[in-house]
Amino acid sequence: MLRRLITSLGLVFAVHILVQAQSDCRYTLRGKIHDAKSDKPIADATIILRENGRGVTSDAEGNFIISNLCRQSYTLEMSHVACHHLTKQVEIDGNTEGVFLLAHDDKILENIIIREKRVELASTQANSQLSGVELDKKRGETLGEMLKSLPSVTTLNTGSTVSKPVIQGLHSDRILILNNGVRQEGQQWGLDHAPEIDPFIADKLTVLKGAATVKYGIGAMGGVILVEPRALPDTLVRLHSEATLQGFSNGRTGILSAFVEGKNRQFGWRFQGTGKKSGNLQTPQYFLGNTGVEELNGSLMLGFQRKDVKTEVFYSHYYAKIGIFKDSHIGNLTDLINAIERGKPQYESDFTYTINRPAQRISHDILKIKTIIPTPQNSYLTLQASGQYDLRQEYDAHRPGGAVPVGFKKAEIAFESPTIQLHVDWTHKPVKNLKGSVGTEGVYQLNNTFAGGLIPSFQQFSTGVYAIERWRRFPSPLEIEAGVRYDVRHLAIDSTTFGQVKKSFSYDNISASIGSIYHLKNWGKASFNLSTAWRNPNVNELFSNGVHHGTASFERGDPTLKSERLVSASLGFDVKTSHFTCELNIYNNQINNFIYLQPDSLPVLTIRGAFPSYSYRQTAALLRGGDATIKVLIYKNLWLRGSLTTLYAQDKSHDTWLPLMPPDRLEQGLYYEFSNKKINNGYAELTVLEVAQQRRIEMIADAKGELKIRDYTPAPNGYILLNAAFGGDIQVGGRKMRVSVKAVNILNTRYRDYLDRLRYYSDAMGRNVSVSVHIKL
Repeated sequence: MLRRLITSLGLVFAVHILVQAQSDCRYTLRGKIHDAKSDKPIADATIILRENGRGVTSDAEGNFIISNLCRQSYTLEMSHVACHHLTKQVEIDGNTEGVFLLAHDDKILENIIIREKRVELASTQANSQLSGVELDKKRGETLGEMLKSLPSVTTLNTGSTVSKPVIQGLHSDRILILNNGVRQEGQQWGLDHAPEIDPFIADKLTVLKGAATVKYGIGAMGGVILVEPRALPDTLVRLHSEATLQGFSNGRTGILSAFVEGKNRQFGWRFQGTGKKSGNLQTPQYFLGNTGVEELNGSLMLGFQRKDVKTEVFYSHYYAKIGIFKDSHIGNLTDLINAIERGKPQYESDFTYTINRPAQRISHDILKIKTIIPTPQNSYLTLQASGQYDLRQEYDAHRPGGAVPVGFKKAEIAFESPTIQLHVDWTHKPVKNLKGSVGTEGVYQLNNTFAGGLIPSFQQFSTGVYAIERWRRFPSPLEIEAGVRYDVRHLAIDSTTFGQVKKSFSYDNISASIGSIYHLKNWGKASFNLSTAWRNPNVNELFSNGVHHGTASFERGDPTLKSERLVSASLGFDVKTSHFTCELNIYNNQINNFIYLQPDSLPVLTIRGAFPSYSYRQTAALLRGGDATIKVLIYKNLWLRGSLTTLYAQDKSHDTWLPLMPPDRLEQGLYYEFSNKKINNGYAELTVLEVAQQRRIEMIADAKGELKIRDYTPAPNGYILLNAAFGGDIQVGGRKMRVSVKAVNILNTRYRDYLDRLRYYSDAMGRNVSVSVHIKL
């Protein structure tokens, strides 16, 4: 059936290539001409497009509009009788808005600032995005849970407090996260090691699905997540601030996040901070003991511009203290088996904000400096240097021969990881119909395991060079992009704990991709991408040997593991009209030497307790599937929305299914938009989420030759959750406020998620009602 679907879509794609011949020249540039010193509008300024000679003049408010523009770079010549002449390049890749500052004095910088503009060219890969109202509705959740609403994105959970994103069945070191353009480097290899990022820092979250290693390097086999803050103020402003206050019923959670920003002629700045406190979470039948969370995060962004050179400085700090469900840490094999069979906590818990052992403490700091330098003939050089420091401490609930430790003075396992990154990228001038860039980057990381012995200490150095080119000849609707990258990684193990003294590994390989976009006249596009990528085994996959307290499991590595090699093909369609939206993506990923964590036959008894046991294995894997989203206007402002995600993950070497892969998901609902005298930009929605039981699971033969599930419990049943949300903008005391109310799992349904590592011991979180108030101060 999938083959027929691919064939049919391919025929549709081919037909459109044959019949489309018109230019994609339907975009609009809206601009404002202001005085660079006073920021007042300038009337009767002349704006001329050098490429075609078209011209307009600004009105009394300094506004102008130029319509029917194509996807290309335009040269704008702006002049006024009292101002200096200004010539600027503007890249049109969609409807664009800009503020243009004309100078009366030579000492005042002439510049252009583009707002709400897609600077990057459209990706040939399938992608999805959270921004605006959709992002606001997810505020307060973890980064993984926020992204979970996007097609092909699920989460790997450790209870209800820790979640990390899974894209098309791949996670951890196969997913790259860029935090304001910086590769997020920490302890992301662990299944319980969620991204150390404050989601409130983001103004937009973008997910690129599929291999993107040519541009982003090793670690992007499954996809890339872009966490993009809002741009610094683009007009003169002395002071501007906004705040968000949230409350959640489950866990009695409170969150306060705020920022303050300002800008003068050449300098912009923003300070942002978030505090969060949550207590024990509750299932439909009982509290989950020791599941509180505390967070305290902050960031500072500075922007400078002198002549045409732009510099950005960014610093962020993340701190979290996370309780781990206490009934997942069990003292002996008999109690472990009883806990799994019992399926609920042995001892009842009450609500409390107190966090005891077992727990995690995480802190993460990033400092980035980025400079963009214009070079001759409309080219530019980007220089970026960054440093990170990640500290993760895990506190056990057991002590050999003694009682549960008290306090958090000493961690049983602790990792620290300083990282330095350098990135140089040169975007060359357009050469006929080609536009692209070449670059290089280097990453040095030191990982010190200064307590415990789950993994050894190590040093890791990576360097890579790449080249990417995009071809498009107007008015042809076809775009083609190709890229190639070569990476080298050196890994040095420096630990006697595992019998490996200064053991070294060296890896090098090539990644490449070619993709195309075909613009379907005025109502969408089709894209195709073919790529190959690789990833070396990480230290935990090579040398894990002990209890991983965060997931309450015993893990074993394999030092003979080889590098993975991915060959990926994807086909996507994106159709948009005023009454209908459809996004469809299908993919086929073949991965040789695929590394996965396999449940062992029996749990392990250690001096710290009894734990389910897992070992890292390698196989030939085939991951194929797809996702689709549809939005249909059924009556005035009432929309019907739905999304479907499916994945088939096969172990080709052993003719079975791969473990810990996400089951099929279907989400559908109604969305209503409205505005009246009291509420602007109002919305109300009701959705139903249906998650199927994972029946594509690994089977093994027992001593009698009968097949049985290779897991400690069967996959949990599928479940259906009913969710609702309501919100809009109101005026209170002359201030604009955005108020929203959301209810998740309205019916308080009991369920367990297959990708939750603590599903052996408890149900998932029950009903959760939240209220959010966002105000411009």
